[in-house]
Amino acid sequence: MPVTKATPKALFPLVDGGGKIYTVLDVICREAVWAGAKDIGIVISPWQSDLIKKYLADARQNILQDELSNIEFITQQTPMGFGDAVLQARDFVADEPFMLLLGDHIQIPDKGTPACGLQLAQAFDSMDAQALVGMQAVTSEKLSRVGVAAGVPVRQNVYHCTFFIEKPDPETARQKLQTPGLPPDNFLAHCGIYIFSPEIFDCLEEVKAKIDNSADELELADAQNLLLKKYPKKYFLYKINGLVYDTGTPEGYARTQAAFRNALQNL
Repeated sequence: MPVTKATPKALFPLVDGGGKIYTVLDVICREAVWAGAKDIGIVISPWQSDLIKKYLADARQNILQDELSNIEFITQQTPMGFGDAVLQARDFVADEPFMLLLGDHIQIPDKGTPACGLQLAQAFDSMDAQALVGMQAVTSEKLSRVGVAAGVPVRQNVYHCTFFIEKPDPETARQKLQTPGLPPDNFLAHCGIYIFSPEIFDCLEEVKAKIDNSADELELADAQNLLLKKYPKKYFLYKINGLVYDTGTPEGYARTQAAFRNALQNL
């Protein structure tokens, strides 16, 4: 604020090392395409609709258009929570597993490793999973801004999820969210990439049906907890080889720009 009154965060610019301008949305969509997506659904609010559609009509080449078949826009008429935004995409997704990417996070892979979304896609394809959630290791001072999960190692970077809490306090995290193999006072936190089976939509509908107050928001975290209870052996975590940047705050946006310019000079 107040910039976001006029420009959606997804259209904030990022400049690469060669001086080419992308938007946050471009980078997120490229992440999906690198992971193998042919169709992208973008959930938007009504006030964003014309701006984002006009931008993509003029700048679709920024999203590897030769590898992309279709972009659809899905309008969330009322801001009723993250889970509600995901539920709006049910018809678009149909009966296929899908990758969900947050609109204000970008991921930069470690040198010599695939794009972070592709890392998750390859892992998901190799296992019988209802969910595979991208994670990063964070220290305790960052816990108030992220969802945090505990896991049991399965293989390199892959964990069975045993428990998670949205934005826990440090003491709760130390008691309930320790994951073997991480450094002291480090925890697995959501990194802005998820892969779900369509079962997550049934979980969202179940949670929605239990909301008493029509003003209450539908939270994805509640549906994730339900999915974890239903499929405790098929809910996995994946610690990405890379770093995550949050463009949703002024400080985070500045750090994102610095990292993007340094690391992605040849998009």
